[in-house]
Amino acid sequence: MPTRTGAPENGLPYRLFVSGKATPDHPHRLVVWLHPTGTDGLTLVEPLADAFATQGYALLTFPREHVQGWSGADANRVMLGTLPEVARVPGVDAERPVLLGFSAGAQMALELWAARPDAFRALVLIAGAPRLSRGDEYNPPRSAAHARVPLLSFIGELDGSAPLWRTALESWRAAGLRLDSREVPGQGHTWLLVRPHEQTELFQFLAELSRGP
Repeated sequence: MPTRTGAPENGLPYRLFVSGKATPDHPHRLVVWLHPTGTDGLTLVEPLADAFATQGYALLTFPREHVQGWSGADANRVMLGTLPEVARVPGVDAERPVLLGFSAGAQMALELWAARPDAFRALVLIAGAPRLSRGDEYNPPRSAAHARVPLLSFIGELDGSAPLWRTALESWRAAGLRLDSREVPGQGHTWLLVRPHEQTELFQFLAELSRGP
């Protein structure tokens, strides 16, 4: 798949995977990868680029040698520096991207959604926790804008955050949020999009998004 790289002056360096079938008339929507602490996670998510393309999505990743997690400054560089450049790539629809976050990246995805719900189409959270700087498993954001954004969480059965998601599944839904949480049997705090079953659930979720506005 064609790969485009860039290093915006005010953004994070990036790699963009976009199918040759994506055109300005029929652009592919964007999935933004938010890596965990300690690794940029490219070897985890980039092998899925072809599968994303099949569902009509381009994939944006960030190669980083020294990964300390996500800061507010990093997030601003993505939102204000990198995404505007990617939005100018022919065949890419960068408006309201899907955030795909793993561990610390999942937490940053939740914070971005909490702060700017209208900016995102959906969140996919891998091994995250339903904890925010202003909210938790009992008290999620409650605006109509937050309720419009579908959330899909994958959590290992043995992950310490699994009980939190069981609580959130009830309380967040009661608050009107579109949360779906999938518990992966026998797994702890680890990358969970390995087995065909979880990958199928992810791509079914994206396919449903593709049918929406």
